[in-house]
Amino acid sequence: LEKIDDECDVFGIHMVKIQDPQLAKRYSIKTFPALVYFRNGNPLLFEGDLQNEESVLEWLVDDDNRELADEIEQVNDRMLERLLDQSLLLAVFFYDDNDCPECEEILEGLEKIDDECDVFGIHMVKIQDPQLAKRYSIKTFPALVYFRNGNPLLFEGDLQNEESVLEWLVDDDNRELADEIEQVNDRMLERLLDQSLLLAVFFYDDNDCPECEEILE
Repeated sequence: LEKIDDECDVFGIHMVKIQDPQLAKRYSIKTFPALVYFRNGNPLLFEGDLQNEESVLEWLVDDDNRELADEIEQVNDRMLERLLDQSLLLAVFFYDDNDCPECEEILEGLEKIDDECDVFGIHMVKIQDPQLAKRYSIKTFPALVYFRNGNPLLFEGDLQNEESVLEWLVDDDNRELADEIEQVNDRMLERLLDQSLLLAVFFYDDNDCPECEEILE
C-alpha cells in the first residue's frame, strides 16, 4: 500500500493504518486485514485482493467509489491538474467558503444538474484555491469554468439559476471544439441516437490501435 500512497495523495486520499479491534467492529469488520474507504465519513469496505496494490488503487480512485451521490466532488490542485489531463469536459466551480454566503445555495443548485451533466460526459467538481483561480483570471468568487479538452471558458451568467448553467454547459457551441470530433460516452451516445436522424459513430480502442490517431485526423 505504501507504493500507492503518493498516488492516493494526488487524488486527495489520505491513507492511514490503525490497530483497534473494538473500533473495527463498529464498521462491521470481522476479519483482518481490512481496508475501509471513508468518503465524507461514509464507509465503503474493499472486497478485493489487498495484496494487489494496483487493484486497490484502481478501486480507490474510481469515480463511482470516490464520489458521493448528490454531492459535487471536492478536489485539490493536484487532483484538478490530473482531471484536466484526463477529462475531455470538466466544469470546475471555484469558490471561497469563508467569504461566499451564496455559495452553499449555488452548490445545491449545481448538485441538482450534476446527474444531467454526467449524461453529456461533463464531469463537475468544486475547489477552494484562490491562487489556482488566479491562473484562470478569476478575480471574484464564486466562478464556474468549463474546460473543453483543457481549454477554459468562463460562465458569465447567473450561477444561482442552475437551469441556465445546464443549458450553457450542454450547448453544442460550448461543448464542442473546432476541428475536433466530439468524444462521447455510452449515455451520450444513447441520447444522440434518440435525437439524431443521421449519426456517424467511430468506434476505436486507443490502447490497441496505432493507426486510429491518423484515421481521426
